[in-house]
Amino acid sequence: MTKQTNTNDNQFVKILDGVSEGINDAEPVFSAQADPVATESNAKQAFRYLLWGVVSVIVNFGTFFILYNALHLNYQFANIVAWFLGVQTGFWVDRVIVFRHQSKTVGREMLAFYGTRLLTFLIESATLWVGITLLSGNGTASKVVGQVLAIIGNYILSKFFIFKNHPEQEAK
Repeated sequence: MTKQTNTNDNQFVKILDGVSEGINDAEPVFSAQADPVATESNAKQAFRYLLWGVVSVIVNFGTFFILYNALHLNYQFANIVAWFLGVQTGFWVDRVIVFRHQSKTVGREMLAFYGTRLLTFLIESATLWVGITLLSGNGTASKVVGQVLAIIGNYILSKFFIFKNHPEQEAK
C-alpha cells in the first residue's frame, strides 16, 4: 500500500509541477497598456458610449420625471438636479467603461467633464425653455429633444477633450 501511495503522490507532484510551469510561462491575462482603447474603432467606442450612456440617461430622465411630473417641482429645478446626478453617473461610466481611461488626474478630469457638461446643460435648458415656455409643449418631449442634443455633444467633448490620449500617457 505504501508503494501505491508513493506512486500516486509522485503523479500528483508531476501534475502540480506541470501546472506551475504553465502558469509561469503564460502571458499576463490583463497586459498593461497606456491606452487600452487605442486599437478600437471610433464606431466601437461610440456604440459603447451609447450602450452604457443609457445608464446616465435613465438617472437624468428618471430624476427629471419624478421631480417634474410626480412631485410637480419647477422644471428648471428638476432639470438641474437631474443634470447633476446624470453627470456624476456619466463621468464614472465614461471614464471606467467607455473610454477605459487610466490617468491619475481624476479631479482635473472631473472638473473638465463638468465644464463640458455645463455647456450641453445650457443647450438642454434652452431646449426645455423653448419647448415648454415659448411653445407650451410637452415637458417630456422637450426633455427628450434636449437629451438627444446633449448626448451628441457630450460624446464629442468626452472623446476629443476629456478622455483623449495625451502624449505623456502613450510614452509609458
